[in-house]
Amino acid sequence: MSRDPRTVDRRVSTRCTPYDAVRLIAEELTTGIVIVGNDRLIRFVNPAAERLFGRASTKLVGREFEYPLAPTEATTIEIMRHGGVPGVPVISEMRVVETTWEDDAAKLVSLREVGGGESEQSRQVERERTLRAEAEEANQAKTDFLAVMSHELRTPLNAVIGYAELLDLGLGGALTPEQRQQVGRIVASGRHVLGLVNEILDLAKVDAGRLTVDRVPTSVAEVLETAIVLAQPQADARGLELIVPEDPPRDLRFVGDRERVLQILANLLSNAVKFTEPGGSVRLDLVDEDPPRSRHLVAATSWIGMRVSDTGIGIAPESLARIFSPFVQGERGHARRTDGTGLGLTISRQLARVMRGDVVATSVPGEGSAFTLWLPQAEPDGDAVDESRGPTEVEASRTRGLAVVGEALMQEIEQIIDGFVERVRKDPPMPAAAALKYSQIADHVGAMLADIAAALVTLEDSGGAPTMLLTDAADLQRFIADRHGVQRARLGWTRDALERQHTILREETDTAIRRHLPGPDVAGPVDEALGIVHRYLELAAETSRRGLERELQRAETRRVDE
Repeated sequence: MSRDPRTVDRRVSTRCTPYDAVRLIAEELTTGIVIVGNDRLIRFVNPAAERLFGRASTKLVGREFEYPLAPTEATTIEIMRHGGVPGVPVISEMRVVETTWEDDAAKLVSLREVGGGESEQSRQVERERTLRAEAEEANQAKTDFLAVMSHELRTPLNAVIGYAELLDLGLGGALTPEQRQQVGRIVASGRHVLGLVNEILDLAKVDAGRLTVDRVPTSVAEVLETAIVLAQPQADARGLELIVPEDPPRDLRFVGDRERVLQILANLLSNAVKFTEPGGSVRLDLVDEDPPRSRHLVAATSWIGMRVSDTGIGIAPESLARIFSPFVQGERGHARRTDGTGLGLTISRQLARVMRGDVVATSVPGEGSAFTLWLPQAEPDGDAVDESRGPTEVEASRTRGLAVVGEALMQEIEQIIDGFVERVRKDPPMPAAAALKYSQIADHVGAMLADIAAALVTLEDSGGAPTMLLTDAADLQRFIADRHGVQRARLGWTRDALERQHTILREETDTAIRRHLPGPDVAGPVDEALGIVHRYLELAAETSRRGLERELQRAETRRVDE
């Protein structure tokens, strides 16, 4: 049955607006059609335009049209198709004409694809992908090589340093002053090279994604005190004042890796010492403020800040942003006068961020710099984890019997302290000692002797080989001796009095050990052990002297200021 044409016309006129008709026609076109208002917002797109942009009309309508809309004959534009080949545009021909849309002035944009996509650009992208993959493979090979070589270098270097330190203790026989000086240079040079190798190894681990750290509650005070012991000799050698917290809270803990945090603080303190002129100061503080806004500082609600600041050369503003980049040793950078790799700050920040913290820097050229390590604060009831590694077994012929002497020393500590205190109270160079309490005179001495006794046992157990236990013992002895010197200065000791009390301590120790082990069968081990004990006490005396002189200088400065 045929329809009356007038009926059809009447239905179109009553049910379909002119704009609906345009939509119906546009939906059938293979050319992309976009209607854009004078406010540059898209009002309509047809299916062909959806395919061209790679987006549905619901994602396009209402968005701004980003291409020029001046009416022209034809313009070639590049469209980045959503979901297409990354980095490869679709080349399209665009025409713009004036129109009216829903009674408002608008522009009708026609778009016709003329090239791009999977053409020559696509092949170029594929070639770039291949080259990128080859470069990444080569970079991985480099990283693996650095990791292996750094490990292979570090193992013999640790042995060189360890055996040199054992020679310095006299384990292989007595050294002349000249020989001891040369051994000291071997140790210093070895530690310097080992530091460089460790930095390269850490960077290789970062690149390879193999850098792991502990995240456990750890005492802030313990780490600060150890860092101070390591940095104090450097500051003394440069003629700098190292200003430190007098009594950090013992219950304050961060969440992190103790050794890695110590590594960061030691690096920041070392940098500060290097770039501060003699007569200046380096300060280590706990920060009582909120951390800066940073996407790296979002893992906790409470933070601990440990800041190292100096009165050194400072950092130019244009260099401040790049000092954390690897191998930065630029003339204007903070690392200008170092002879290292330029990796210290890079690794420090990487380590902090792996522990969910950060290292941030501020500086004023000519006035100094400040580096702050931020770490999450632990809950008050968190417990620190203490990890240690066992010793290595090697030849033990020269150390046989040292453990017996160490155990004897441990048993005689109380008698040694009694004799020490009695003689100090009666000694003319120390008249102030007579009025002091027993605990004030004996302060630190017991801990120092107990650590030396433990070192003798460790030396025999390891057969005279370097071990981490010996390294830890040396760090502990330096810390105890430094605190002892500071305490003596506060009690009114002079340099001569400090030297005299160390002579008394050495004599009382010798007497006690020989009294405990009088037999001829142990004469050899006793003599060798006493030589090692004497060297430990000499090192302690040197460290105590530096602590005393530093504290006396601080007291003099306070008197002048008052």
